[in-house]
Amino acid sequence: MTDRNECRLPTCTRLARDQAGYAGRFCSDKCEVRYDHLQADARDAAQEDAY
Repeated sequence: MTDRNECRLPTCTRLARDQAGYAGRFCSDKCEVRYDHLQADARDAAQEDAY
């Protein structure tokens, strides 16, 4: 993975901040939580497709 200056949430273009231990990853806790939800949804969809 490469270093990014922008938030990792695909739809967010704000600069990442060093908050809550997410340095260089997300611009806010809100984006971090939303990203986790997107990842969980993708895993669920992949599991459903596997059946």
